[in-house]
Amino acid sequence: MSMKTQGTQLYALDPADDSVLAIIAVTSIDGIDSPVDPIETTPLEADAREFVAGLKSPGAATFGINVDPKQPGHLRLHQLKTAGTTIKWALGWSDAKGVAPTVTSKEFVLPTTRTWITFEGFMTAYPFAFAQNDVVKSTIGIQVSGDPVLTPASTTP
Repeated sequence: MSMKTQGTQLYALDPADDSVLAIIAVTSIDGIDSPVDPIETTPLEADAREFVAGLKSPGAATFGINVDPKQPGHLRLHQLKTAGTTIKWALGWSDAKGVAPTVTSKEFVLPTTRTWITFEGFMTAYPFAFAQNDVVKSTIGIQVSGDPVLTPASTTP
């Protein structure tokens, strides 16, 4: 069965004090991946190219937000982007809305009632968009570092 996107929530781990930042007013999330690079192994006698899997090359993820500088999470993200800090991210799927991660020893502790994608990355962009008859928005870029981890929920809420 398909899972709806409504109820998906994004969290970041603030490295300054190991607190969980709930990123509110997220409108889209895309590109959390680490594609596998091909390594060509074609011998001269072959009639078609041959490949094996090589290293993974983490890509650039983005997420859209309706920016509110009065929201502590939005302001702190901008500060972390300006500092170029690599941070840990956790994306909670809609199968257990409102169930937030906690932190122990600088690592997310993920409730098992919710599906999660966790990854590390630094923000590459936090642009502001001002359009007529709209709210201030941003599409924040993240350079993913390492391989994202998908952890399915182990129990049904």
